[in-house]
Amino acid sequence: MTLNFEFSDDQIKLKEKAAKFVKDEVIPAIDKYDKNEEFPWELAEKAFDLGLMNVRIPKDYGGKGLGLLDEIIIIEEICAGCVGLGTSLNVNSLGFEPIILAGNDDQKNKYLKPLTEKLSFISFGLSETCCGSDAAGIQCKAEKKGDKYVLNGTKFWITNAWIADNFVVFARTGEINRKKKRHLSAFIIEKDWEGVKVADPMKKLGLRTSPTSAILLKDVEVPIKNRLGDEGDGFKIAMDTFATSRPAIGAFGVGVARAALRNSLEYANKRNAFTVPLKKFQLIQQLIARMILGIESAKLLTYKAAKAIDNGKPDMILSSCSKIAGSEIATKAAKDAIQIWGGRGFLSNNPVEKLYRDAKVLEIYEGTTQIQEIIIGGQALEGGYSP
Repeated sequence: MTLNFEFSDDQIKLKEKAAKFVKDEVIPAIDKYDKNEEFPWELAEKAFDLGLMNVRIPKDYGGKGLGLLDEIIIIEEICAGCVGLGTSLNVNSLGFEPIILAGNDDQKNKYLKPLTEKLSFISFGLSETCCGSDAAGIQCKAEKKGDKYVLNGTKFWITNAWIADNFVVFARTGEINRKKKRHLSAFIIEKDWEGVKVADPMKKLGLRTSPTSAILLKDVEVPIKNRLGDEGDGFKIAMDTFATSRPAIGAFGVGVARAALRNSLEYANKRNAFTVPLKKFQLIQQLIARMILGIESAKLLTYKAAKAIDNGKPDMILSSCSKIAGSEIATKAAKDAIQIWGGRGFLSNNPVEKLYRDAKVLEIYEGTTQIQEIIIGGQALEGGYSP
C-alpha cells in the first residue's frame, strides 16, 4: 500500500484559490454579517463565481465532477474564515447528495443542473423537534393517494431553508419499525408548492451567518416522480448521505481550529505579561502545541475518510471518527484561544469569541458526538473494524 500525503497540483490550486477568497473577501467582511445575523449573499455570490460551490455535481449535470477530498480542501479553507458561511455553502452538498445517490436521470437534470447555473440552494430536511439524531423516529407523514403523496408535518433546524428553492424531505410512508427501518421515504419538494411554508430564521448562539429555519408542510401534494428511490428507501438514503457528509464536518472543525490557532499565534507574539512576551510562557506553548496536535490529527482522519469515499470504499467508522476529531478540536481550540487572549477574548469585538460561539454546534448537528461514538462502537462490535 502506497501512502501519499501530498495534494495534486489541481488540489493545491483549489486550496490557494479558496484561501485567497477567505483572506481578501471573507475575513474583512464577515464580522458585520455575524453581528447583524445576516446571510452574506455577496460573499456567496463571489464563492459561486469562483467555482467554490457544488464541485461534486457530476459533469453530466453541469458540475465539475470533483471528489469529496477536493470539496473538503475548499470548505476547510472557507471555514477558517467563517464556519457559518462554510456551512451554508456546503449544505448544498448535503441537499443534493440524496439525489446523486438515489435520483434518476430526470431528477438529476431538473434539480442538479440549476445549482451549477446560478447561485441557488437546496436543503436537507430530516430533523424534527422530536428527533434530531433519531432519524428512525421522525413523525412527518407521507400518505400515498393515487399518483401522488400528501405530506404533513414539520421539519426543524433546517439549514438554508430560508434561502433554498428546493428541499429533500424525509417522511414516514409506513408504521415505525426500528428493526427493518423501511418506514421512511425521501422526496424532493419545491418551496413554492402549495402548503409549504418556511418559518423565519431562528436566533442562535453561533453560526449567525447561516440561516436555520423550520419547514411547515400542510397537505403538500408531491408527485410520485419526486420520490427518491423506492418507497421505504429513505432511512438508507439518509444514512448513506451522512456517511459522505460527516467528513465535511471534520473539515469544518479543522477550519475553525486553524482560525483559533492563527489568532492565538498572532496575539501571543505581540502581547506581554509580567514584562515578558506571552509566547515565552510554557503553559501558552502547551496550549499552542495541543491545538496543532489536534488539527493535524483531525486533518489526517478527515482526508482519509474522504479519500475512502472517493475510492468507492466509504467507511462509516472513519466518517464518524473524522466528525468527532474535527468538532472536538474546534471547540477546544476556540476555548483555549480565549484563554490565551484572556479578558480581551471575552469581549465581543474580537475574532476569538465568534469562534467559540460557532464551534459548539459542530458537536451537535449531523449526529451528535455521542451518536458518532455509538456508531463507531456498534460497528466495531459487529466486526466492522479490525484492530
